[in-house]
Amino acid sequence: MPTPLTCYVGRSTGLTMARLEATASALAAGTAAGTPAGTPAGAGRTGVPEADAVQAGKPVQVAVPLLEPKLLLPRLHQPLVERSRLLARLDTALEHKLTVLTAPAGFGKTTLVRQWIAGRRARGNLPPVAWVSLDAGDNDPVRFWRYVITACQAWPADGARSALTLLSAAAQPPFGPSPVETVLTAFLNALTHGGQGGILVLEDYHVISAPAVHKTLAFFLDHLPAPLHLVILSRQDPPLPLARLRARGDLCEVHGADLRFSPAETRAFLQQTMAVPLATLSPETADHLETRLEGWAAGLRLLAVALQGSPQAIGPSLATLACSHRQVLDYFVTEVLDAQPEPLQHFLLQTSFLGRLTGSLCDAVLDRQGSEMLLDALERAGLFLERLDGPELWYRYHALFAEAMSAEAHRRLGSPALQALSSRASRWYEQQGMVAEAIEAALAAGDMVRAAGLVEQRIGNQFFGRMQEFHTLRRWLEQVPAAVMQSHPALCLGYAIAVATGNAPEPPTPAAMALMEGLLQTAEDGWRARGNTARLGEVFAFRALAAHRLEKQAQAVALARQALVWLPEEERTWRAISLTVVAADDLQEGRLDSARRTLLEVRALWEAAGNRHGRRSGMVLLGAVYFGQGELHLATEHCRQALTEAREVGDGDDIGPTQLGLAQILYEWNELEAAGQAAQEAYDLGVQLAYPRLQVQAALMLVRVQHAQGQTRLAQQRLAALMAQVLPQREPQLYREVLAGQAQLLLALGDRSAAARCLTLLAGLGPPRHGHAELLAARLLLAEGRAEAALDTLRCQLAAAQAAGRTRSALEIQLLMARAQVACQHVQAARELLQTVLSLVHTEGYVRLFLDEGAGMAALLRSTLPGLRERPLTSYVRNVLSAFVAEPEQAAGQPFPSDLSGLIEPLSPQEQRVLRLLATGLSNPELARELVVSVNTVKAHVKSIYRKLNVNNRREAAEALRHLPAL
Repeated sequence: MPTPLTCYVGRSTGLTMARLEATASALAAGTAAGTPAGTPAGAGRTGVPEADAVQAGKPVQVAVPLLEPKLLLPRLHQPLVERSRLLARLDTALEHKLTVLTAPAGFGKTTLVRQWIAGRRARGNLPPVAWVSLDAGDNDPVRFWRYVITACQAWPADGARSALTLLSAAAQPPFGPSPVETVLTAFLNALTHGGQGGILVLEDYHVISAPAVHKTLAFFLDHLPAPLHLVILSRQDPPLPLARLRARGDLCEVHGADLRFSPAETRAFLQQTMAVPLATLSPETADHLETRLEGWAAGLRLLAVALQGSPQAIGPSLATLACSHRQVLDYFVTEVLDAQPEPLQHFLLQTSFLGRLTGSLCDAVLDRQGSEMLLDALERAGLFLERLDGPELWYRYHALFAEAMSAEAHRRLGSPALQALSSRASRWYEQQGMVAEAIEAALAAGDMVRAAGLVEQRIGNQFFGRMQEFHTLRRWLEQVPAAVMQSHPALCLGYAIAVATGNAPEPPTPAAMALMEGLLQTAEDGWRARGNTARLGEVFAFRALAAHRLEKQAQAVALARQALVWLPEEERTWRAISLTVVAADDLQEGRLDSARRTLLEVRALWEAAGNRHGRRSGMVLLGAVYFGQGELHLATEHCRQALTEAREVGDGDDIGPTQLGLAQILYEWNELEAAGQAAQEAYDLGVQLAYPRLQVQAALMLVRVQHAQGQTRLAQQRLAALMAQVLPQREPQLYREVLAGQAQLLLALGDRSAAARCLTLLAGLGPPRHGHAELLAARLLLAEGRAEAALDTLRCQLAAAQAAGRTRSALEIQLLMARAQVACQHVQAARELLQTVLSLVHTEGYVRLFLDEGAGMAALLRSTLPGLRERPLTSYVRNVLSAFVAEPEQAAGQPFPSDLSGLIEPLSPQEQRVLRLLATGLSNPELARELVVSVNTVKAHVKSIYRKLNVNNRREAAEALRHLPAL
């Protein structure tokens, strides 16, 4: 198995790059510009708590401002028909997790829920309500959850504010997993501890098509605390696990058939809106209403607008009102739009493309004054304009009406005129600091140069520090022509980074890689032409990251080193990334002294930036280095601090590898139960996060723990499953680690031939990393009785390990050398080597370092004990010898030789097992079945036992066993 804690190499990139990149994303870039003077109240950003949450030394991400009207409840039209049967149904729905209202446009979904909220509020039994009106731009998972969590600030608990701050500081890294699930975990934990109720309404969920959003919402639903309730309004069933929720009794459904007005509700509506006496409606007219409209709420409202106080025209109006989608849109134009004065028609057509309207926005788009009064008049007239709740005057058109007006606007006004209107809207949005809306409007206007400039303004010079919503960025830049992109090398780099997030954490597809390379080449050409080496450094740093992700280490390091030449000292983000690529290579190749120096520099960069994520990643990586250099206590300090911080924010991408690192430290201290628990949590997180490297390395750690606990059969089964799971073609480095783990376990079990086959396979995989395969080869030589050859190999390895600062490896090598010296009958040399190791490790508390060398090491320790003069050393050795006594083999009555004269070459742990079973009279086939090995392997063990004990048959071997004294 790999040297412990060099196993902590991050998500598929070979290091903790996922977290490093996320920490890079959170690098402080200052606060965004405030709302310009003269901005109407409510026109700019919402009360997002980023700025409030900033404390000294805790900079947060500069997020795209949210459009506050999307979080406001639509106002109710008065008077309203009392729909008691449906309101009662929504009351009972609160007993479930989820209510879904599914119906085509115009069936009154929003009005019903709004009416229900108003009624409960009037009765004083309404939990706090969070409302989000969704649109197509919310298919970016980060944006979606920023809106949702911001809306949930209406709930009394502080969970929303802390989660929003966390989301603002945890943008998705290129090649790495989305931070959304981590943020949702922290959010749900806070809501659970808050214990208070609340209702979240997601309106128009049918506009959401991104699988990532559906996946995270399903996760949110699965873990939603009992006092909270989610309401979804959609035109079709949302792609969520509805069948599972239905089976659990967690779902209430309201469909179009439920929402249709009953005949009594239809009559009440007409009486309220047109003052039509019920007696004046003939039975034929009432039947005609029911047949023609089938209780369709929007149809009734259309009818009311078309009649405009002439109830006697109900019959003729119904004749022209059809219910197909296309015919309804036409009806809006012919019977509603054309009935308005010409100036009002122009206003409706020219503002129909706006998702949310306010007076100053309409004035800017139409180049006129007085739009606020006109909007108020339209709303009062019931012309399908809804005012939103809140102190500011924001409105929206009814969805069907907006669709009809927009189609008619294209027909009457033409694309050039509409693009000019969008261009004016873009400038208004920009003046209000609403950059995302300004970009969308510029794209709609076809002004790609302006759109590109706005996007570049948005991301600024420090891309990671100024951008969160990579899905949105990619959608924007996909629309910008290549000719325009060539003038914006920063956007080419940004686009490449956005592409890198597309399939994360899966590797980019070949098509995505080709697109990224083209964009990076364009960016490089642009910066070279301008002589801007600092920005060239950014391109090369990202290329280094991409090469590292593909495990092209030599290329990654060369690119990173060139980036460091070009990047200015003040460019902390890209320098930290480049330095970490270099440190990753040092760590993987076992150059620990070099890795330590580089990582200290990386940590200094993050600390200078006040960046907690980067500092945490640095702590864990330095912990890996400290462990490899034999400093267990320093490694533990770094890992525990990082784990505490990672748990505070629910960051599984750091919790898993940190727990793996702690498991390896605990294993060295022989705290096997705690080591197993930590490794198991790391493994579970690897499965949950789809993180193969963490899964495999945690499983290897569990194999070591189980074998040390005497659960060898379970260890073998787990290792066999790993061998079947990890394919050499797909994960060559992981396959190497599993193969090394297999060889090490086989050697511990005394199966030299199988171990030799594993080592042959390892040799065929290319040059080994920092001598681990050579160390296994030396163990095999020692097991085969070729101690002199083993010593020659070990001396070379010791020099290399010491030169690179691999103290932990050097300690293991010296213990093997001591065993080899014993085998060569150089007992005094062995004791001297052992004393050297003891003087280095006793303050760190190593135990398994000795236990894993088997019974011969116990005998060597015991024989060395009388020569020790320092009390701390003698106390330490006695503690280690006590640990030998407590080993599982000891508990089963296994004897150990008491001195080296009677047994110069100790029995291996497997040979000791064979000897005990041999004494019971089992045949070779019975021994093979008991030990789960071949008969030939049993014969080899028996032959080796006879040689070491200097006996010739089973009877003599059993007698020798009886006379071997225990420690």
